[in-house]
Amino acid sequence: MLLDPLPGWTPSVEPQRLLVAGATGRFGEALLNEAIARRTALGFKDVVALGESRAALSLGLSGLSMAPLEALPPVTAAIVSLSDPQDDGARSFHGRDAPFMLVDTLRVQSVAAAAIAAGAQRLVLVHPLPAWQQLSGLHQGLVGEVELHLSRLPCPSMLMIRPVAHSRSAGGNWLARFARGYLSLQMLMMPRSLAVLTSSQLARAIVGQLQAPARPGIGAMGAPELQDWLERQAQSRT
Repeated sequence: MLLDPLPGWTPSVEPQRLLVAGATGRFGEALLNEAIARRTALGFKDVVALGESRAALSLGLSGLSMAPLEALPPVTAAIVSLSDPQDDGARSFHGRDAPFMLVDTLRVQSVAAAAIAAGAQRLVLVHPLPAWQQLSGLHQGLVGEVELHLSRLPCPSMLMIRPVAHSRSAGGNWLARFARGYLSLQMLMMPRSLAVLTSSQLARAIVGQLQAPARPGIGAMGAPELQDWLERQAQSRT
């Protein structure tokens, strides 16, 4: 799905550096590993991970560096992974992701704006949505304030990728528990279910979007499309 095309724009032919913002938790670690593993095949010189301002700038790994938001090097493309700080998986329990910035709804616009100011001509936003919303018509077009605000940034090519959001715990007040129960019943009546993707599968699908030439304007890709993409890739290898 393509929204709001920008006529007259042509994508960069030779991408040089990829920014990965939000490399936290199990998925963030998988996303960063996938980006590093495929950087040469995708045409990137190296990968830059967004770090906290106190973080060191060298990680001692070939093809990977780290930079704080206020001192980003020139980049050609950026993947920004949005996380909920209240999610148990937002941070790794072993603390290996401590140097990396967690990108939440309060930070995402400034992170995206900084990436574009650093030269990013292509922005991929990983914006998890609940499963019930993936299977309804509510995911069409731009979803929520985050995507609406980002759509106003001067980025020639932007893709909103919406994997299934992790389920919250059963806590909360009675109204929140009632809403979750009601939506669970609605999910049972849905004609199609969504496959549960592992962190590695999801990272492969997201980084894989950089294989294709950038499309001008704003696009959206939900969980069903991610699932279909992985299935097509598996079929092409057989």
